[in-house]
Amino acid sequence: MKKTILSLFISVAIVNTVHGEEEAIDLTKVTVTANKTEKELAQVTSKTTVITDDEMEQYNHRNIKDLIRYEPGVMVPGSGRYGLSGFNIRGIGGDRILTMIDGIPIADEFSFGPNLSSRRNFVDIDSLKAVEIVRGPSSSLYGSNAIGGMVTFLSKDPADYLRGDHQYQSILKLGYDTVDQSFDGHFTYAAGNEKHQGMILATYRDGHETETYFGGEESGPDRKAANPMNQRDTNILAKWVMAPNDNNIIKLTLEKYQAHIDTNVLSQAGTVVFGTLKQAVTAEDEKKRDRFGFNYIYSGDLWLADELSLSIYGQDSESDQRTHESRLSPTQVAETRFRDSIYKQDNHGFKLNVVKDIGTKIPQQWVYGFDYDISDVKTLRTGQTFVIATAEQVPEASDFPTRDFPNSEYKSYGIYWQNEMAFFDQQLFITPGFRYDNFKLTPTADDVYLSGNTGSPIPEGYDESEVSAKLGLLWQINDHWSLFGQYAEGFKAPPIDAVNTGFTNFAGGYTTLPNPDLNPESSQSIELGFRYVGESHQFEVSYYDNNYDDFIESLAFKGFNPVTGLLEFQARNLAQAEISGFEFRGYWNMSGLLEGMYMQYAYANSEGQDKTTDLDINSVQPDSLSVGIGYASSSGRWSSELLATAHRRKTEIDASAIQPADPAEPAVSSFQTPGFTVLDWVGQYHLTKDMSVSWGVYNITDKKYWQWNDVLVQAADAPGLDRLTQPGRNASVTFKFVF
Repeated sequence: MKKTILSLFISVAIVNTVHGEEEAIDLTKVTVTANKTEKELAQVTSKTTVITDDEMEQYNHRNIKDLIRYEPGVMVPGSGRYGLSGFNIRGIGGDRILTMIDGIPIADEFSFGPNLSSRRNFVDIDSLKAVEIVRGPSSSLYGSNAIGGMVTFLSKDPADYLRGDHQYQSILKLGYDTVDQSFDGHFTYAAGNEKHQGMILATYRDGHETETYFGGEESGPDRKAANPMNQRDTNILAKWVMAPNDNNIIKLTLEKYQAHIDTNVLSQAGTVVFGTLKQAVTAEDEKKRDRFGFNYIYSGDLWLADELSLSIYGQDSESDQRTHESRLSPTQVAETRFRDSIYKQDNHGFKLNVVKDIGTKIPQQWVYGFDYDISDVKTLRTGQTFVIATAEQVPEASDFPTRDFPNSEYKSYGIYWQNEMAFFDQQLFITPGFRYDNFKLTPTADDVYLSGNTGSPIPEGYDESEVSAKLGLLWQINDHWSLFGQYAEGFKAPPIDAVNTGFTNFAGGYTTLPNPDLNPESSQSIELGFRYVGESHQFEVSYYDNNYDDFIESLAFKGFNPVTGLLEFQARNLAQAEISGFEFRGYWNMSGLLEGMYMQYAYANSEGQDKTTDLDINSVQPDSLSVGIGYASSSGRWSSELLATAHRRKTEIDASAIQPADPAEPAVSSFQTPGFTVLDWVGQYHLTKDMSVSWGVYNITDKKYWQWNDVLVQAADAPGLDRLTQPGRNASVTFKFVF
């Protein structure tokens, strides 16, 4: 705690050495996610961040990890063959963070064994006009999975290009990034008038592995460099918008995203598993996401609606991961082994959202609606092993083909209502909200599942419901100062694979058991803060306390079954956990020192504890600070910014030790990621009115460092720690042409 307070005082001291507004925090930005209606950030009762497409260009964002580079309290872990994972907000990550694109849920994460890890990096940054990050539970408006927060991707529309008298516009962007030696090209064409508008957007990226701090050609688990990769990404987004009159808009959306990744897994070459030597390991992976959307938007003055939005959607997502190993058996027989793992999730549904202003003595704004979603989820694993010399097939430890859980249909619907009431001449706003959700799981045990999971119990479904509540408070003290607070609840339905998992490895001596009696996870959050919006400065400070119940541990050790002779693992609900902390961020215009100069800053602190074991929660990242000092020319022709990002060391005090399998043995200290400070430089220059270049130089001092959420709890002498380092000095550049 002493270090946390010291970091706070240092941060405040840095901030107060200058004074002066521009728009980094920009509380006048509009969010459409936090309240399901347009609100300025200064008017919402939750901590919300909006990242615009202009900022994505300014900082040369290429992926979802770049998006939150300067966003303390938010992380995107992951690297290597399987790439980036989902978002971690205030120590909560994975599927506990609701992630959507244009209101459609991004596929869940799913991992099983060493050859399948389907993650959530299915998004093309160039296709986005904004990203909104809501911290804390949001189930009162959005239902399941918004237990720790929410990330919404908003894709571009034709209207974003057709401003003023422009009836068409073309944009070409070409870029190169040294961190993965990638070339990317992006083309957009938009055309239309007041009645009809259309757009097609295409992105192609060809690159290699994201570098670690180290290079080298060595193989084996001690390899320091990233495994060699070739990756090709394509994305096509098409939209057509029709506005027959001022009250009605119809929008059609089609999108196709696809990525192909080839990996030479040198870090596994030379490893021995159950006496078998892996001589070489290669992988060929594909992921894709196809979606369509129909949107109808009404604005007018109906009895129950001033604004109405109806969305009908369908989205198919798939990860196909193929692994090939050249092996030497314990009897020195040369073998080749193949594994093919598929995770597929299809979502179809509709959403209705209504906004109504009610002009009573107490002004009110109602937001209410209905969501319905059907998710079909499937897995399939196949595999074969052959003797190279004779082509004879080697018996497998598991039956193939098989499924890690039965094909499942997950239906959910939710009804919600929120009422923003204004008091005292619209100085005090009180916003209660409620939502009812019903979710039903129906598994189907087909022949593939039954034959591949002999002895597993018959899969069971469930049909449950939840009620989530919220109470928000905003007090506009005067034109500059405001207080905000919120109580919010969240929940997450039990994951499909935890309810009906089925896998037995007789050679390994273990089995996984289903658990249809799992309770939904839940959270309760209290957040309090204040904001200041002045002529030359904006800042926001907040404190939060989040409590979580019934967290689900996916593969908890249950015990040894003397009848089957197998170790048993089963998902289970854990008791309470608590994560609390504080955050602040702000922006200062330093024009008093130099016209066009500005400063932005942000700081985040979180501490988490498992209330049952009294151990710290390892997914909570160390304290982090971001400070940027920049300059924008009065002509708007060029801008430049120097940014510093600092993370505190993760110590034994707030990182759990490693307990060996034998409880009698002492715990082993885990690797403590050192603290670090990284400097970046970004800039833009408009060569002409229609041609510009943006650049970034990152980790200018070539610092060796680790991100805690990439490492988590590992022994201090664990092999491969160097392979988890972040890149050394790297740079990117993008040229943009407007026609």
